[in-house]
Amino acid sequence: MAKQHTISAVFDYTTFLGVSSSKTWTFLEIFSSLVPRSGAKRNKCHQEDTRPEERLWQHAISELSIQESDVHNLIRLLELARSEGINKLTLMMPYDLESQQIKLITDEANVNIHPSGQDEFTILL
Repeated sequence: MAKQHTISAVFDYTTFLGVSSSKTWTFLEIFSSLVPRSGAKRNKCHQEDTRPEERLWQHAISELSIQESDVHNLIRLLELARSEGINKLTLMMPYDLESQQIKLITDEANVNIHPSGQDEFTILL
């Protein structure tokens, strides 16, 4: 069995919320946040000089919405992380996730979530 290479990233959801709340949204971004895009193909920006963590941040800023619930955004974030080849994500939150939220995210995104500190989680994709 081949050993899988671990690609890790850190995502600060608190910073994301701050940046998103001060962002000026275009009509297309607002429309895109309302229309489900599960089957839609995205333009991947797999540039040699851009790390997966940076690409994840760029996709999160353009595809997640503060109009959606945190749980919905986190599930989508994990889908984006997986599409970037990230298989270990350290998630920093502004609050601790409740067990019901963790179960929903785990079930929907098919991941393992482990608390790793106060308001911090390690997620294995």
